[in-house]
Amino acid sequence: MTMTTTVFAQSPSPSVAVNNWADLRATLASCWSVPPDTRGSLIAFLFGINKKGELRGAPLVTARRLQGDQDARKRFEEAARDAVNRCFPMTVTPSFGAILGESPIRLRFVNTPPTAAYQINSNITIFAPP
Repeated sequence: MTMTTTVFAQSPSPSVAVNNWADLRATLASCWSVPPDTRGSLIAFLFGINKKGELRGAPLVTARRLQGDQDARKRFEEAARDAVNRCFPMTVTPSFGAILGESPIRLRFVNTPPTAAYQINSNITIFAPP
């Protein structure tokens, strides 16, 4: 199943309890600031979240394609890591927290034109705004 709803990075939103996968995507997108001169870059992380909305260990980089000069590549990776760090811990509802405690999260930050992306539960792609 492919969900074609595109999630774009945006400015941080007020802190509300995350209750489902769409809320989690929106919260993660609100934490990311896309650095300039990084068009075409992407980075993917794998991590866990406990039932309280806290990271379970450090996120693991599972893929990266960084574009631009050395400084731009460094800024893109740092911005993605900062987004994850800025978002956690997050407030989650007890029912969604129980789901999160059992689900590995696969998160991609992508600075390319939006395309259809798998958005199935814990597989999350966040595109930079157009």
